Amino acid sequence: MNFAFFKNIAMQSAPGLKATFAIASLALLLPAFISTATGVELLPAERTELMARLKELGIKNPSLKAEFIEQKTSHLLNKPFTSEGIIEFSMPDKFRREVKGNNPSTTVSNGKVLWNYYPKFPEAELYTLGQHSILDDSMQALIAGFSFEHFDEFYNLNAYKEDGGYRLVLTPKHSKLKRIMKELTIWLDAEFTPKKTHITIPTGDEVTTTYRNVERTSLPDSTFEFTPPAGTHISHPLGK
Repeated sequence: MNFAFFKNIAMQSAPGLKATFAIASLALLLPAFISTATGVELLPAERTELMARLKELGIKNPSLKAEFIEQKTSHLLNKPFTSEGIIEFSMPDKFRREVKGNNPSTTVSNGKVLWNYYPKFPEAELYTLGQHSILDDSMQALIAGFSFEHFDEFYNLNAYKEDGGYRLVLTPKHSKLKRIMKELTIWLDAEFTPKKTHITIPTGDEVTTTYRNVERTSLPDSTFEFTPPAGTHISHPLGK
């Protein structure tokens, strides 16, 4: 997801949400006579089995790296905006997202702090995690949505078998998360590799991200560390 995009939306909402949208990117399924327009919904027992398999896969392969292409539609934009880059994730709470192109950015979290870096300015935002803020709540919920660890604490789930893979539709349970997203949909292939995600924001804005060259590979801890270049202006939106 594009964090600058979410920050713009957040500024129109409650004041504390600016930091929350900065981390909203971070990437996984009823019998045949009950169907949707594009898939067959799983029975509760099938859904439970699927989630168990996804959690097991996450334990065996806790890290993932992929290229992404992302398209955003918003009432703030005259036309859809497309960006691309690389995302890396390591359970339970480490990730790195590099956006390329004319508006590059880097978002990195090692589970203790989160950096947003904008090299064209140059400017960086530093958020400290673990302080029981709305940022922490949102981080836990969003990571749960993509890692499937404790996801049922935050989401209601509808799961469908579709196109040889799966489609998961997650809707928030709690009011804090409902202020950030209306619905999160995740498409997986038959091997449970993420193909696409779609997020609908309460304002009606949408973000669709497709993934390619997905690798379940070991990632060193250094991947999730970040030091701003000399001369970078550093701000602390939530305080030091």
